Amino acid sequence: MKILRNTVLALLLAFLFSHPPAAAQEKAAAGEIRIGYTAPFTGAAAEFGNNGWRGILLALEEINARGIPIGGKPYRVRIYKYDSQCSPDSGATHFHQMVAEDHVVAVLGGHCSGVCNAIAPLCDRYRIPGITIECAVDSVTNPGHAFYFRMRPTVKMMIPSVMPKIFKAFDARTAAFLVIGDGYGDLFVRTARNELEWRDVKTVAVETFARGSTNFRPQLKRLKRAAPDIVFYVGTASEGAVLLSQAKLMGLMPRTIFIGSEEMGEMELPMRAGPDVVEGTYAISLWGRVPAAFEKRVRERFNKPMHYAIIFGYDAMHVLANAIENAQSLDPVKIRDALKKTDYRALEGHIRFKDFDGYRNQSKFTPSLVRWEKGRRKFLDIFVEWEE
Repeated sequence: MKILRNTVLALLLAFLFSHPPAAAQEKAAAGEIRIGYTAPFTGAAAEFGNNGWRGILLALEEINARGIPIGGKPYRVRIYKYDSQCSPDSGATHFHQMVAEDHVVAVLGGHCSGVCNAIAPLCDRYRIPGITIECAVDSVTNPGHAFYFRMRPTVKMMIPSVMPKIFKAFDARTAAFLVIGDGYGDLFVRTARNELEWRDVKTVAVETFARGSTNFRPQLKRLKRAAPDIVFYVGTASEGAVLLSQAKLMGLMPRTIFIGSEEMGEMELPMRAGPDVVEGTYAISLWGRVPAAFEKRVRERFNKPMHYAIIFGYDAMHVLANAIENAQSLDPVKIRDALKKTDYRALEGHIRFKDFDGYRNQSKFTPSLVRWEKGRRKFLDIFVEWEE
């Protein structure tokens, strides 16, 4: 049924692009800009979609308060959002719905790399610009797609830039991995192992788990026998919290240092596991410090701690709104052309989409390294842009 639905929607899209829908024209005339958003609002990756949505809402409050001026007329943004549950099939289905039924002029999402890889070619096929909120695998923008953009660094950009900071923090001769068993986890392992090898650090174990796992004891027992100096662990904060709790109970810490992916640098981790469990562990961080006023808005509006997906969602919405204003048009192709020329100072850094080293429409900045101390993130370096 899903294949049939997608086929019908694809045929409808082909018709729509040769016959501009009256509904889209009427909404544009009424001063409404329609934008789609597909994200995981339920399931194991729900923290990312829900936090991304919070960032988008904060940006919308600012954007719609003044409107996006096009031809001297203020336009307001309306978001059509769908729960992908981190499923590539769902993400693709939602894309068809957003274009064929909701008549969007651009798309935000997804958060999971499989979803990004599913919708990126659809952006090209239907000439609708899209911005991923946070997908990390290189294949999203390498070799990339003309209508799909990414602001955050990829895994292959992130790990080489943060690895010197890790080895500056402590000495290590052996390492192991405990990662989500998907393309993201696999790429993290392969990229990190390359960095370890030329530093003469031996990889003694590689363990994987299924998304949503709650029992990591079998993998941890094997890691304990291997006795690595450091363990890189990758997954969601909910998975990381359980993983660290079980590792602590099994006596792996503090002898072995645990270093988490960017998901483990968020307050979600100590809130779930407790500050005592995460004490002395490390994590990559995709953001440094945000203005106190913004942090206060997040706390007062949602009663939630800061999260990188909030920052990314907020930035993505502003970057897209800025491109629409610069394009002075609701033509998706003209919006795409304006995105290509983006030069925007965002919370996460200086956003510019470039083509380089096999990447297309890719921005970049340097991640930071944090150590959890008394339930707080202690930065071990300065958060800077690559150009600086």
